Amino acid sequence: MKKAEITLFGDPVLRETARPVRAFGKKLGILIGTIQFTLRSRPDGAALAAPQVAVSKRVTVIDYMDEYIEMINPEIVGASGTQSDVEGCLSLPGFLGTVKRAETVRVKFQDRAGREKTIERSGKMARCIQHEIDHLDGILFIDRMEDEFVVNSFDGRKLSVREMLNASPPEGLRSVRNGD
Repeated sequence: MKKAEITLFGDPVLRETARPVRAFGKKLGILIGTIQFTLRSRPDGAALAAPQVAVSKRVTVIDYMDEYIEMINPEIVGASGTQSDVEGCLSLPGFLGTVKRAETVRVKFQDRAGREKTIERSGKMARCIQHEIDHLDGILFIDRMEDEFVVNSFDGRKLSVREMLNASPPEGLRSVRNGD
């Protein structure tokens, strides 16, 4: 299996609404395998959506909290409660911010064979699922932040969310990418 480069903030594919998967076959299996292999090559990742490997398709792989889920064309069909916690993203390496999300979500999706499934998850897994479905809708965690600033976990610097959203890629991300 081939590892893909993770698409970083500033790439337009991260802001697109991903296209639904219509064909369930070999190409989809290869895409899922690439996403899975890329995710498992990262010790800091819990999940990865197809746009994060530069493919605008409604596919995400979650490998988190001793659970592995492949979701094709996922849709949140129910949500309840609220929770606030810190999130990060492989497409915004090193940046963290507090995001309010539903405590429990019910999600309808298809598996790699096209069979319909529905799951309900709460807590951190619900947060992870919502984060990934947001990727499929062109939404990043910084779009949903409660705080005015993200924190760069590498050096503790704070950057204004407004600055990040107005710059592509933001100055702080550019320095992280270049190893400065």
